[in-house]
Amino acid sequence: MGSMFAPDPPPAAAVPAASPPPTMPDVQSPDAMAAKRRAQQDVMGRAGRSSTILSTAMSRGESAPSYGATKLGAGA
Repeated sequence: MGSMFAPDPPPAAAVPAASPPPTMPDVQSPDAMAAKRRAQQDVMGRAGRSSTILSTAMSRGESAPSYGATKLGAGA
């Protein structure tokens, strides 16, 4: 008799579909090898004299001095 006056229980929540587990990292996978190769090329590209140049060719532009004067401090 008590269940006749009790409110209806809430509907059960839908269970989300389980996603597949992530793959384990593998240092021998083609993606990992390519990433390692790219990282090594980036490091090699930053070595030497080119790594010390802080400005780009575009930022130097045409307004930069040509350093072609024969006297120190002389304008071009």
